[in-house]
Amino acid sequence: MLETEQVKDKIPGYAAAAYYKGEIVWGSVGGFADLKAKRPVKRDTPFRLASISKSISAVAMLELYEAKKLALSDDVRKYCPAFPPKDYPITLAQLLGHIGGIRHYNTADPSDMDNRVHYNSVTDSLRKFAGDPLASEPGTKYIYTTYGYSLVGCAIEGASGMPYEKWIEEHILLPTGMKNTAPDNGKGISSRRCLGYRKVAKGKIEDCALSDNSAKIPGGGLVSTVDDLLLFVDGILKHHLLKPETIDLMWTSGRLKTGKLTGYGLGWSLSRSPEGDREIYHTGGQQGASTILYLRPDQNFAFVWLANLEALDNRLPVSRNAYKIVSGK
Repeated sequence: MLETEQVKDKIPGYAAAAYYKGEIVWGSVGGFADLKAKRPVKRDTPFRLASISKSISAVAMLELYEAKKLALSDDVRKYCPAFPPKDYPITLAQLLGHIGGIRHYNTADPSDMDNRVHYNSVTDSLRKFAGDPLASEPGTKYIYTTYGYSLVGCAIEGASGMPYEKWIEEHILLPTGMKNTAPDNGKGISSRRCLGYRKVAKGKIEDCALSDNSAKIPGGGLVSTVDDLLLFVDGILKHHLLKPETIDLMWTSGRLKTGKLTGYGLGWSLSRSPEGDREIYHTGGQQGASTILYLRPDQNFAFVWLANLEALDNRLPVSRNAYKIVSGK
């Protein structure tokens, strides 16, 4: 199935893996991490995760919640005083659920989408948007925002007393055995990652635009592998990272002040399959990457598909088909 998708969409390189009933049951790779050098994708080749990074950051914040180092109803400025006061307070839960009123990318400004400025820390990256007015009163509108997760990262640092990357390493990566996950900073693990590509006129494949992901590490700036992501899933489903009641909270839809459900929990998208099964997932899309981490927790199933090509629009249908193949249903 994935080879067919690769040919149809001219995907330079991909990796995929499936988890079922408590273990990784299948994995495969195809194509190239670097087209010019003919460097093949391997199982330990990191890809840009894009917005799957948000799910990891959400678990990190919920670990601090379980440790009673923060409350989800707290104002973000309690832990991130570098963020200036706004017309309204913004809670940590609102940031995790994209209802805090923080803007997303300014699509009219290429420099906002394709960032070329390097930021030295999560707090430093707040300069990208901190001076802008809120896009809406918190709690009144669902506005998907990667920059909102920069504030999540800043709050993680304030509540934990350590850098975001260090908290992630000590409380998620090391406990689960995730050895190939790191910030996309061109160093260490990330220096081995796939190069990224985009499709232009008449289906031609070319290098993606350059972008420095230091502007958005907690919300879209991590790299990882399919096996690492399934170890992350394993840590969730086996309750090694979070307690069952916290997982239920994480996978409960947010609600606007009007009572309308958002369809997004705390760092995860929520839906139902055509068969009616509960689906928990996160997609990601950025320069040179299209990704999905897909779970059917009630069936103890997860699927990861990482590609180094932008704008793949079939990730959810492919994930649903993967479940049918693996489960035999």
